[in-house]
Amino acid sequence: MSEVNMAKPKGSSGSKTAPPASTYDVLARSIKGGEVMPIYLLFGEEEFLIEQILRALTNLVIAPGMKEADLYKSDMSSARLDAERLSEWVMTPPFLSSKRLVILKNTGLFGANSPEQADAAAYIKLFSSIPDTSCLVFVEDKIDKRKKALYEAVAKEGTVVNFSTRSADELSRWIAFSLKKYEIRITVDAIGSLIDRCEGSMRLIDNEVKKLVLTSLGRDAKEVSLEDIDAICIPDIRGSVFQMTDAIGARDVNRALTVLDTLIALKEPIPRIRFMLARHIRQLICAKELVNQESIISSLKVVPFVARNLSSQARSFRMEELLSLYEACANSDYNVKTGKMEDRLSMEILLAEAAKRS
Repeated sequence: MSEVNMAKPKGSSGSKTAPPASTYDVLARSIKGGEVMPIYLLFGEEEFLIEQILRALTNLVIAPGMKEADLYKSDMSSARLDAERLSEWVMTPPFLSSKRLVILKNTGLFGANSPEQADAAAYIKLFSSIPDTSCLVFVEDKIDKRKKALYEAVAKEGTVVNFSTRSADELSRWIAFSLKKYEIRITVDAIGSLIDRCEGSMRLIDNEVKKLVLTSLGRDAKEVSLEDIDAICIPDIRGSVFQMTDAIGARDVNRALTVLDTLIALKEPIPRIRFMLARHIRQLICAKELVNQESIISSLKVVPFVARNLSSQARSFRMEELLSLYEACANSDYNVKTGKMEDRLSMEILLAEAAKRS
């Protein structure tokens, strides 16, 4: 999941070298063990895990009540960073904490704003001379590994971590473990539904798991079922889109429109509903071609619960029907964006014509 390079730590507690890390979990354990690198580059899609690391680092090196004095955080999205300014932040000694922690987000140094070779030399020199009393953390949305001078400099002196989105299997184990701590079990289908309705977002899943824990403890329940997920967690828009597609396949216009009305009542934006329907149809097309559930899971990166439903529903449609429905979604979107039709009316016509055509 995560790609990590670690070098020998400067000023970490104890004399031993930090253990080599290859995942978020190992990196988190090294910080928990008191190992602090002089410099970190954290990037990737899973912001939840990045925030966990930043919180752990802050708790480790910043003394209670000293955040204002010894922690410097800045989002550099609209500012230009220069080496001299960065040096001032890093070379300033901490007041009462074990280290001064400098966290810079979206500097672009490792991508769009990567300096030319001559200017990069100043950063490389700084990275190699960070004092034991400082820790520098870069947090980037994306990096460009082709501009590798600074990337390699950080990898040499500290730690580079790619926080990619966790797989369905990893999320499943995480959910099960989070509930097991409270002696609460969860069914496989419930896990699949939770991951799916949260679209794999660890932040959303974490919030929903907390709700499930509180509810389960409050009623002394020892297991979370799919029915509990439906009753307690955020609405399952994919499940609703599945019902909508099912109604289209059954040529039941009224049921398809009822599902649409329900989603609108739940404050789901119509463009998002259309997008989710188009995505679902695209996945059904893939499922129709792949047939095998294991292939669906691997190719579409969905949990078994979803793969099973996709495989089952795909059998209810001919391939030409799915392709026609996918084209209809695109036409509906075009009509709205070009002002030819109002959003809701366009969606209602889409469903009505799709059900007739199906």
